[in-house]
Amino acid sequence: MSHDVNAPYDVHVAYGPVFELLSSLHTFICRKAYKKTDLIASRWADQVRGTLSPRLSALLESMEINADWKIIYGLVCMLSDQGGVEEVVDRLESQSLQELKQQASAYGIPLSDDMENLRKLALQLLSGWNEEYFRHVDTSILSGLELEAECRKREENAYSSMERVDRITNGFRFEPSAGLTQVLLVPQYHFQPMNIIYRFGSLLLCHYSAGVYVQEDDFLSPQEYRMIRSLGEKSRLKILKYLYQSQSPRTFIEIVRHLKLSKGITHDHIFKLRAAGFIHAHFDGETLLGYSARLTAVDEMHGSILGYMERR
Repeated sequence: MSHDVNAPYDVHVAYGPVFELLSSLHTFICRKAYKKTDLIASRWADQVRGTLSPRLSALLESMEINADWKIIYGLVCMLSDQGGVEEVVDRLESQSLQELKQQASAYGIPLSDDMENLRKLALQLLSGWNEEYFRHVDTSILSGLELEAECRKREENAYSSMERVDRITNGFRFEPSAGLTQVLLVPQYHFQPMNIIYRFGSLLLCHYSAGVYVQEDDFLSPQEYRMIRSLGEKSRLKILKYLYQSQSPRTFIEIVRHLKLSKGITHDHIFKLRAAGFIHAHFDGETLLGYSARLTAVDEMHGSILGYMERR
């Protein structure tokens, strides 16, 4: 699709199993986020770790969310249109190093000083994780993600670029910036309600919470319940009021000063409000600029509560 000159960037929604494999790997490697995901990932991670071979477990424990991981992420995303996980792995392995570097450079992926060893690491991670974990994932999760992407694609012409991003990501605002021409939104399950954001050249990639859950009862979804719980704290209501009455987005430090609380406690309050969709997070590429109130979430919460009470 050609770029709309009247829009700051084009917005596309895409899904493929390779993306969710990356999301699940990211979730396992990002140990500092374990307690924040809907999987209650400390338990999930322990359960998964118990099924892994010692070799893969040791490899994963050595990994961090750093510059090398971003390069691996970009390389796999670059090849994501080649088919399934096995096809992407084969493509990554069969390309010459020169071909890989050329494609990575064209895609906007920063090149490592040792691309060959990084390629080998990526192959070990993808093949091992796919064999020992990902191919055993509940297929209803993957079909749910695919359905979510298809539903979002049908909304393509209903909203402006920035409105569409806001609706799909539950409050993200990606500000127009030099060279940014495309935002790719990918529904994900494992890292919910958190997000993965990487910029590669003219492309900004964002994994967003798809609202896909594996649950047995008909109670409110984790997202709906999160919205209700997030407002049950005085400091969070103060943050919302402060952002609502402000004329422009406020930085994290400005919110800290307004609340007169520690950075750690303030960060936790902001995270809960952001995950619930009550505040906009404004970004320049991967850089978080500040926050503003998102009051459409109040109407969404109201509708969710009424829908639950009327359900038979």
